[in-house]
Amino acid sequence: MDEVISTLWAAFFGSWALAGRQGRPAEYSEASGTFLARVALFGLAFALVMSDYCRIGLLGERFLPDDAAVAWGGVVLLAAGLGFAGWARWHLGQYWNTRIAIQEDHQLVRTGPYALVRHPIYTGIILGMLGTATAVGERRGLLAVLLLLGIYLWKIPREESWLLRQLGAQYAQYRREVKAVIPFVF
Repeated sequence: MDEVISTLWAAFFGSWALAGRQGRPAEYSEASGTFLARVALFGLAFALVMSDYCRIGLLGERFLPDDAAVAWGGVVLLAAGLGFAGWARWHLGQYWNTRIAIQEDHQLVRTGPYALVRHPIYTGIILGMLGTATAVGERRGLLAVLLLLGIYLWKIPREESWLLRQLGAQYAQYRREVKAVIPFVF
């Protein structure tokens, strides 16, 4: 099971790294320190679920039964989440960047997964981590999910303030019409 989970995440991030070379040049982007802090927190979240060294104390206790059906259900959630994030990344195309950034001639994308939520990449990654936490079945997975949620709850307002400044009323209307992360909810 661990190999399947590792392979899915490795394929996702490997394709992400290759796709990152195709973006437009950024007019401006977040500071390197802010970006690196977020990457470090991301790394911590992944270490929590991927490393047996994090199986200590309460973190190693199960919150779900040690059952193959539950674990495979988690793998299905993981694959669905990464697929959704990948679709969003592909759909965003040249406007995607690993950092909070505004590209030259930045345009609002409202089609595909962006018609469902404003931040479908985050939705997909959170769903993928929730699937991983389900497959692992230990409390450390829940902590990893909470850490990712915290990262995105911090990142979304900053990113959206940049988009509002760049795209104005067009982005404001999009915010009124489409939820941020969970369709019809939030």
